[in-house]
Amino acid sequence: MPVAIVKLTLPLFIGTILNWLLLGVFLVQIYIYYAAFPHDSRRAKIGVAAVLVLELLETFSNVNEQARTFGAGWGDMKALDTVGIAWLSVPLIGPLVASIGQWFFAMRIYIIGRSIYLPIVICLLSVLQLAAGTWTAVNIAKAGRFSLLQERNAIPTPIWLVSAALCDVLIVAGMVYYLMKSRVREYSRIKSAISRILLLTVETGAICAVLVLVDLYLFIAYKGTNMHLSLCIELSKVYSNSILLIFNSRARITYQNSQDSHISIHVSGLTRNTRDPAYRAPSGPGETTTIRFAHASRFTTTTTQSESGAGMLPDPEKAVDAGDGQPAKNSDTCAV
Repeated sequence: MPVAIVKLTLPLFIGTILNWLLLGVFLVQIYIYYAAFPHDSRRAKIGVAAVLVLELLETFSNVNEQARTFGAGWGDMKALDTVGIAWLSVPLIGPLVASIGQWFFAMRIYIIGRSIYLPIVICLLSVLQLAAGTWTAVNIAKAGRFSLLQERNAIPTPIWLVSAALCDVLIVAGMVYYLMKSRVREYSRIKSAISRILLLTVETGAICAVLVLVDLYLFIAYKGTNMHLSLCIELSKVYSNSILLIFNSRARITYQNSQDSHISIHVSGLTRNTRDPAYRAPSGPGETTTIRFAHASRFTTTTTQSESGAGMLPDPEKAVDAGDGQPAKNSDTCAV
């Protein structure tokens, strides 16, 4: 029985739109991260840059395919069924980005819990989903047609999606368990910071796991269609945004409604005059970066240097409150 054309084209359209929407969110987070945390560890900044490159590659390869499907090949059923380089953008880059995020969370769990067992399980599941995704990509490239997708990938695709979902669930459970233990041990002044990290972890991990499981259901339930691609295309963006959400959770965004309205992004810590000849890059956390978006034609950025670790919990005692709407004193300020 022929498949309705809408089940082939509409999922591609929805997936591409959501992919670009999440790319915009991701780029904003990238800007905030590099502007607010210029002295994070080199490893963290290289990891974020690698995710950015992968996401741009995934997006433009997907655009190339959709331009062929809805542009040059419009009305041609053979062109609609042709895989092209879709094997690169979805089943190869997607699991790779997911693995980077899962390895990052595994490292966070190890640092917080000081236990190696759960991080090892998470890393093994992450490697499994990456291998299964690569297996899926190879089969798609060999098949050459979307109509053969379920037939050629009856085993590797479910392994990829189930292992990814299980890995996400373990990450959420591990982060919640160890952060709750830390919350009990620590002073009340940082309990709110830990609670914020807990909420972000549960939200992002649960969203990733649910989307992967729904994608698996669509893949199994709607054979011979592209229904699952409505979620699978943008799945890597969900993981990349989750990574940046945790990195940027150290920042606090405030808005002051006054004649000189502005939005400020504060990173907890103390200020330092970077123009002071005696200034040197710090080796530990405890400094502040403030990005200020001023109202009207003036754009002001107030920054100081920071060397806080990626994903480190902010120190509420040292948080800077710019409620007066003025740049922090003794800081490096650039106005354009």
